[in-house]
Amino acid sequence: MGKIKHIAITAEDPFATAELFKKALGLEEISRGDSDLAREVYLTDGYLNIAVVCWKRTKETPNPYPDGYGLDHFGVHVDNLASAEERARKAGATSQPPPPVDLSRLAGNTLYFEKKLQLAGVKFDLSGHGWATKKEQQTDK
Repeated sequence: MGKIKHIAITAEDPFATAELFKKALGLEEISRGDSDLAREVYLTDGYLNIAVVCWKRTKETPNPYPDGYGLDHFGVHVDNLASAEERARKAGATSQPPPPVDLSRLAGNTLYFEKKLQLAGVKFDLSGHGWATKKEQQTDK
C-alpha cells in the first residue's frame, strides 16, 4: 500500500504562505528557492513533505494559474512503482497533462515524483523513492 508523503500547494507568495503554515502548524522549513522559473518553499512535519510553489509568469506561460491558487496535487510513496502505476491505471487513472512550465529549469533539481497521474479529476504523483522530510535529504536530488 502506498503512503501519502507529499502535498503541493500553489500560492501567489509562497514565502509568506510558508511562514503562515510554519506558525500555524509548527512545520519545519527544509529549503527554499527563487529561480527564473519559480519561488518555492519545502516544509515538513517530519513525515509529510509540503511544497508551497508559485510558478513565475513568463512569455511562454503568462498565466500559470488560470484556476487560481490552492491545493495542487498529492504524492504517494510506493514500494513498487510499476505495480502501483498499473493498479492506478486499472482503476481509471490517466497521465496528467504536461505542466505549463519546463520542470528541468527548477533550481536545485527538486523533482521527486516519477509518475504524474490523475483520477476522478484529482492530480497525484507516484514515487518509488519518496520525498524529502529532512534538510539533508532535500539536497540529495
